[in-house]
Amino acid sequence: MTQSISDFERELYKEHLEEASFLYEQRLTLFDDLEITWLDIADFEERFEAHIDALVVGEELALKVCKTQAIEGDFGELHAAVRVFCRQNGLDFVLECLEALDPKDGERVQAISDALNPELPLEWEDEFIRILSEGDQRLIPVAAKLIGYRRLPSGKELLHALQQNNTQAASFIIWSIGRIREQYARTLLFNKYLKYEDESVCSAAALALLRIGDPQTLDYCLSSVHSENWPLLPLGLGGSRSTAVILMKSVINNKANADSFIALGLLGNISTVEILLASLCNADLAESAAMGLNLITGAEIYEEVFISEEIDEDELFEEEIEKLKQGESLYLPGEEPGITITRISQKPEDWQKWWAENKSRFNPKIRYRNGKPYSPACLLENLESEKSPNKVRWLAYEELVIRYGIDFPFETDMFVVEQKKAIAQYKDWIKTNEHRFREGEWYFAGKLMS
Repeated sequence: MTQSISDFERELYKEHLEEASFLYEQRLTLFDDLEITWLDIADFEERFEAHIDALVVGEELALKVCKTQAIEGDFGELHAAVRVFCRQNGLDFVLECLEALDPKDGERVQAISDALNPELPLEWEDEFIRILSEGDQRLIPVAAKLIGYRRLPSGKELLHALQQNNTQAASFIIWSIGRIREQYARTLLFNKYLKYEDESVCSAAALALLRIGDPQTLDYCLSSVHSENWPLLPLGLGGSRSTAVILMKSVINNKANADSFIALGLLGNISTVEILLASLCNADLAESAAMGLNLITGAEIYEEVFISEEIDEDELFEEEIEKLKQGESLYLPGEEPGITITRISQKPEDWQKWWAENKSRFNPKIRYRNGKPYSPACLLENLESEKSPNKVRWLAYEELVIRYGIDFPFETDMFVVEQKKAIAQYKDWIKTNEHRFREGEWYFAGKLMS
């Protein structure tokens, strides 16, 4: 009888792990789902948390199941198991998972990192700083991301690791340096990594330097923008009044891409509205142009669009493949599989009409966000709004740090309950400090830009 009860419990804990795995994997897909708001994700997190709690309550038997599935199960089970290990003081189990980690398996690396970042007990932090210092190439991305996520004061260790590691690890280390805003990193980041051969490293270095408050980074980005794409978003995040003019020239000279329009939206100059309106006619750029327009104007013009389900030709019969080649539809009218979504309108006529009716209320001498003179409160609005896409929320957080020098730890992949706590801190700070800043002006590192 005892054995049968034990078997039943073992199966029950496996089910909890499988459900937690499913919810973790599902959550990863939700951040860029236009039909799901960031607040909606809390429902998935609460359901996930219930399964983790059940595994923690299960103690020794549940731990055994977690230990087995962490190695043999899928990446979602690994993620859930590591969370349980952290809550049950199972450092040895966590280290075993790290030892078995294949650095080329991106899903498992992310899964273990996503678990450790919020769950790691305080008394284990030194162990992960040691892992970074010892330079195990397989574990550097996990250890570096943890240090940056937790804002651990480990600048010396990060700088040492940066000089010892390859390009792949460099991006993670630089991200963390930017998160802890390590001032001693300025020279190395600017002289070496801002001019690196890998664009992803250049982009990470630029963002880290802007968060640290390095103004010469903006000059370098401006000098590179006509030949490279990576400087676009950094210029949108930290550029001055004149930056928009340079970016517009770049767009006009056939250098337009999605990031250039988002950068123009971030800068908030209404002189860029006409070029954004014109770009709505380009199907490849309409989405980013619409996002840029909405960042400036706050018009919130929406449309419903049917998105067809992608066709997998491997599942089609030969006659169906032939139909596709002939440009014929495989479905009767109204029967095509897909979903209808609501999104910011990409119709030029919608925006042209709105701009004609509202242009007169905008002052060309100041910058705008959400249709209001740019201010910390506007950025808080982007963080809080259920309508803000994940990318806009991430950019708004970076702007609060880069423009106004205020940084309460925040990431858009934090659990919703933790995001709300950080947003409450920003709200209190803005209520106390917003009088220090002139609305509609350009700031960098808390200082008015010339």
